[in-house]
Amino acid sequence: MVLIRMRWLLPCIPLFCASGATLAQAGSSMTDALTLHAAIARSAAANPELKAFEYVLSAQDGRTLQAGLKPNPELVLDLEDALGTGERRGFSGALTTIALRQQFERGAADSRVAAARAGRGTLDAELHEKRLEVSVETARRFALVLANQARLQLMQEAINLAKQALAAVQVRVQAAKAPEAELARAAAQLARAELDYEDTEHELLTAKHQLASLWGASQLDFDSAAGGMTYLAKLAPFTQYSARIKANPSVQKFSSEFALREAELRLAEQRRKPAWELTAGVRRFEHGSDFAGVIGISIPLTWNDHGQGQRATAQASLEKVDADRQASEVQLVAHLFALYQELGHALHVLKKLDADVLPRMRDALKQTEYAYARGRYGYLELLGAQRELLEIRVAKIQAEADALRYAIEIDRVIGAVPGTPEAITQIRLAQATRQTNEMQK
Repeated sequence: MVLIRMRWLLPCIPLFCASGATLAQAGSSMTDALTLHAAIARSAAANPELKAFEYVLSAQDGRTLQAGLKPNPELVLDLEDALGTGERRGFSGALTTIALRQQFERGAADSRVAAARAGRGTLDAELHEKRLEVSVETARRFALVLANQARLQLMQEAINLAKQALAAVQVRVQAAKAPEAELARAAAQLARAELDYEDTEHELLTAKHQLASLWGASQLDFDSAAGGMTYLAKLAPFTQYSARIKANPSVQKFSSEFALREAELRLAEQRRKPAWELTAGVRRFEHGSDFAGVIGISIPLTWNDHGQGQRATAQASLEKVDADRQASEVQLVAHLFALYQELGHALHVLKKLDADVLPRMRDALKQTEYAYARGRYGYLELLGAQRELLEIRVAKIQAEADALRYAIEIDRVIGAVPGTPEAITQIRLAQATRQTNEMQK
């Protein structure tokens, strides 16, 4: 068989097309085969962005602590009727007052703490959302590593086919049954296949480093990604997926945001009750050396309500949360429906290619090879049959890649971590035998 250049046709071969030998080696000869579950666990435990977010939470805890602190008392020292004239010359007629002044916030501290705690709630919801995004991104990059491993295996197979084709052409040229040009073309195909293999090696190494970066590793701490993709033979009804929209962290976050806006509204209403100040102390009369107690209270007069705008803003922000939630759910349902349709189409394409197109193309290639070996067909006919079969296989590979991508995105929308029992995306080693059989056909 003659190799045609494949790199432009295989930019994103998914993990489905990896041969069983490759996947089996991932669990045996490779010393550190990484599973999807292990990759997600590493990212969840050591992702740099998640670690950095811990400081955001600590900062908010500090704000909560600060919000609960009450004002300290103030020491007040007043000196009156001193440094004047006549009887008030010097300090002989002075009045000296020493007092403590305490501010009473009348519930403001509780309102501030409630708002700060509600702010922590929104951050917790955001952390949950970030963890899901990290898990989904880990699944994407894990699949890319598997895809590049499969591509590398396929490139090695292409090199072997190119060598076989070169040997077959040499026999025909030596027997004067084929022109010298065919020999040069076969040698060129072998050289191009070797270059494609080197390119794929580089892409695989890059994909591994990108995956490892999700848990902060500057050097690779695994040899390969292990697993195969189990795509759905049949999708469940759409309503079963749309009913899980509320599990999406971006939707759940609205509950925390609503609590925050409520707390902010209560804090704005609290400002209607300004703080009072109580002063108590002792006064000394220098003339006569007498003492007397002093007590006073300061109550702001709220003739003009200066918090109307803040309360109106807080009320509008509170009402906006519910509107935003409804809009978000509508958009997520629409996005989920689009993903559901695309996944269904990809599965339909896979079924059609497997059951109808590929068997016919394999038969056509066998017949063409038989005729070529007996001189009934020329080199171009053989090359055309090989190209057509390869294009169909690439179409199947692309449909599998699309199915994987749509499944991961559906998991994100319904709030499921890829690879878990409740997720659509399932990656395991069980598909190795099926993939081996397909690659050998």
